[in-house]
Amino acid sequence: MGIISIPVRLTLPESSAVALAMAADVLAAASNTINFLAALDTNHRLWLTLSDIAQHSNWTVPDRRLSDFVMATSHKAGRKTGDDQIETLIGINRDVSAKLAGNQDMEAVQRRATLAWQERGRPYGLGLERWLIAEMERKARIQH
Repeated sequence: MGIISIPVRLTLPESSAVALAMAADVLAAASNTINFLAALDTNHRLWLTLSDIAQHSNWTVPDRRLSDFVMATSHKAGRKTGDDQIETLIGINRDVSAKLAGNQDMEAVQRRATLAWQERGRPYGLGLERWLIAEMERKARIQH
């Protein structure tokens, strides 16, 4: 008798929660200008996607005002972006991530996300963070 593998599945809020948590970690860890600008760019793309999903799915988190602030701040691409604004972005990402994950253990959700990414063969050479954003976009298209 063979072993049956059950594919790992993430809900749209779970994918979004993990992507936000990872984006916060990458922003916090950026140690040079190139990494920092790449982290801001990824955060901006993530929030564009998240804002669209929240609007079309009638999510209450994140609200429009918060989305607009994050997108405007991350869109500056580091120009006139102070440390306090970056810390605010990181905090917002972590707060919204926790809300989207609900009462779930974020480490467990992150492990499932990593397994799902690995299970799909690390598609298109994308890192986990970029793959999660692509998955969010894909799932949002299916729902609409």
